[in-house]
Amino acid sequence: MTTPCRPSSSLRSRRLLLLPLLLSLLACSTVQIPYKAYVGAERPATALALVRGDFFYRKDFLNSYVDAVRFQRVDDQVIENSRAWGEVQMMPGARELEVYYSWDMGARIGLAPAMVSYASSREAISRTLRFNVEAGRQYAVKAQPVFNGNPGDIGSLLHVDFWVEDDSGRVVLSREEGRYKPAQ
Repeated sequence: MTTPCRPSSSLRSRRLLLLPLLLSLLACSTVQIPYKAYVGAERPATALALVRGDFFYRKDFLNSYVDAVRFQRVDDQVIENSRAWGEVQMMPGARELEVYYSWDMGARIGLAPAMVSYASSREAISRTLRFNVEAGRQYAVKAQPVFNGNPGDIGSLLHVDFWVEDDSGRVVLSREEGRYKPAQ
């Protein structure tokens, strides 16, 4: 009588370790489709402008966070489920783009998540940016929060600078034009 061949326990352990690695590689390989912020039939990329929101990494003693610029509206078109879209395609010309700074709470406990939740839910965190976009170009909406103390203390937020750069690194909307100042 023969016994079935079983993988050794070390081989099973290696397989279990490889599974998360494989899943993370697959997640990185997904292609994000940009939000179509215009009416009508599909158009070639050369006839549209692509705008992407920038991501920001913060780290404190225990946690790291990924904050992002998100899009709420392009001209009169409200973007449903704005957290799902990191890029928008739009027609060339003078455009209004409403953006907001999305705070990642990470795994913190206590008062800090409440403060972050409060800050991220305030309508005033959003800002309408007005700038001219050109067909076939790519733009990045960038942001930088400025604090009156420890950057971990969301309550000390002085302002958030939003600005826009094109694919050549030229600033097409300055920090001063895009600055959001919270009501005191």
